[in-house]
Amino acid sequence: MSSELQHENHLIQLRAKLNERKIKLWEVPYMQVEGDEQRHSNGEEMLRLAEQFGAELGIATELCLRTLTALQRNALDKLQSKDEFQRTGLATVRVRAPTQTGSNREFDLKVQVTETGGQLCELIGQRLSLDARKIKLVCSGKIINGVRTLQEQKVSNGATVMALVMACSEEEAKRECSTYDRVHKIRSDAEMLINENDSSNFLSQALLMGLTLYEKGKAAMKADSCEEALLLLLEADHDFRNCNSQLLNVVDNYALLNLDIVWCYLRLKNLNQLPDAEERLKVCELKFQQSYGKNMARVAAIRGEQSNEKILLVRLHLLKAVLYFHQNKRDDARTMFRVVETELLKLRIDDDCLSRLMECGYGMKECRIALRACSNDVEAAIEFIHSQRETRRVNERRSERERQLYRTIGHDASEGGDTLRLKLELVDQLMEMGYPEELAALALKRSANDINGALNELERNGEALQAELLRTVLVDEELQAKLEALGFGGQVAQVALKLMANDYDRATNYLLTNVQNGRCSEGLQRAIDVLERQGGSSSSRKGSVSEGTDQQPAAAASDQQPSTSKRTTSTSSDTSADEAKRQERKRKKEMLDLLFKSFSQDIRTTADAHLDLPLDEEMNLLEQYKKLLGME
Repeated sequence: MSSELQHENHLIQLRAKLNERKIKLWEVPYMQVEGDEQRHSNGEEMLRLAEQFGAELGIATELCLRTLTALQRNALDKLQSKDEFQRTGLATVRVRAPTQTGSNREFDLKVQVTETGGQLCELIGQRLSLDARKIKLVCSGKIINGVRTLQEQKVSNGATVMALVMACSEEEAKRECSTYDRVHKIRSDAEMLINENDSSNFLSQALLMGLTLYEKGKAAMKADSCEEALLLLLEADHDFRNCNSQLLNVVDNYALLNLDIVWCYLRLKNLNQLPDAEERLKVCELKFQQSYGKNMARVAAIRGEQSNEKILLVRLHLLKAVLYFHQNKRDDARTMFRVVETELLKLRIDDDCLSRLMECGYGMKECRIALRACSNDVEAAIEFIHSQRETRRVNERRSERERQLYRTIGHDASEGGDTLRLKLELVDQLMEMGYPEELAALALKRSANDINGALNELERNGEALQAELLRTVLVDEELQAKLEALGFGGQVAQVALKLMANDYDRATNYLLTNVQNGRCSEGLQRAIDVLERQGGSSSSRKGSVSEGTDQQPAAAASDQQPSTSKRTTSTSSDTSADEAKRQERKRKKEMLDLLFKSFSQDIRTTADAHLDLPLDEEMNLLEQYKKLLGME
């Protein structure tokens, strides 16, 4: 047990005794007032009080006296700073700077509340001998803005500010600079990816940014970098709060985010953020009840009593118990710690079962989740793992199909609700009736997921749907070259690939069906005419079905060959412009691919990653607080 936590335990108990008996250590008889209003501690009265409280609480008299003296000194400092603030407007803020050694540096600073957050950073940087630009300040669960005044951000006299910095060694100072720079680079990279990536459907940008930063925060937590993690989590929290409340209610990530923020407070030993922590745990608990049912009843009914979601309850209950302890609600704390102990025993993983399962070639994370879900039954755990893998494969295939389909038909559902998200099951029904997937999706897009309306679109406006498809699909040049190698002309290859959304096999079958004896079918010819009107092919490929043969479309094209030099120049210019655009798209895609690879390398992408907790830290914390509460 840390001496810091033991000291905090004594402070909590003694404060409660003083409040209970309405004892004010800054007044007579515990203070003596001499001439010129000079106050001095009354040693005899303080010793008598220390002996009394020490006997009642089981604290050594000397230790009790030191703690009471510290409380008395703190009370006098607060009275003095309050008076100074009222007279001069000069506020006193308490700064806590967590270090890598697990302790906290604490000191008071004087500052005008009309000064900015950046100026407060400068003062703290001078005190810590650190570059002020590399310091981030947190107060009441929010990152202090460097440009706005402290008063605007409700940072006033008596506020406690957490300064996220490292210890002062050269190596650790360098790491702090890296932390600051990484957080800002992560946000910049995320903004670029979100703005450039067309597949970010269904979510508002604020929500997507929040989710992205949250994932990076979780990765920092896993790497045991709590300072960086807390910065990222609070940045994510800022974005989540900018979301539409209805949109926020459809995901449970915000509940998990609040849980992780409070966990970081605890890991950084910054329990001065108690009011913010308490509010965040209330949000988390309410959301868990909405999503999983009270005490996970809904999840248990679906997945069984040993569902892995119960891990989330363990951490929630543990943090609630810790809060109760620091609020001196000791009976409530004992009750909640007993609940946590029972839950941890139920979720304990048998080491032999874990070894047997890993010998079968499964990963540690998979094994832990499976064994918890199956109550340490190895055979059932193997079935669980394969079932989960298959579910993920199905979901990944569905998601990829959905993204590809949306890109193909130029559909963006990011600004609307569920009505704009095309239902794949309706697309499948229309495909079973013989309609191509892309046309079916376009029809459903026009009819807002009304299958009868979509059928009406397909029957009455089929040509218009085809024309829209020809306009939206960008032809894969490699597939076009393969079709041309089979003897098909460039233009018909383009039309087939557009209509079949760059599916090579379907495009080949389409051309074999619609090109007979060198002549295009009526439907294919209409599509070629539409593409020509849209300016969708280069003049060199226009109208040819098969190179070196005498076909009707080629003849039609030759009738149009004579043209002015102005037309030739225009066509050449358009071709050059198109090539430049393709090269720019290729360059941007390569850049974004590299950025995404770098950005996502430390993010856990599996949906159940938050359920993979070894629970060792939870067990250690439980034991520490049980000792403090005399529960052994």
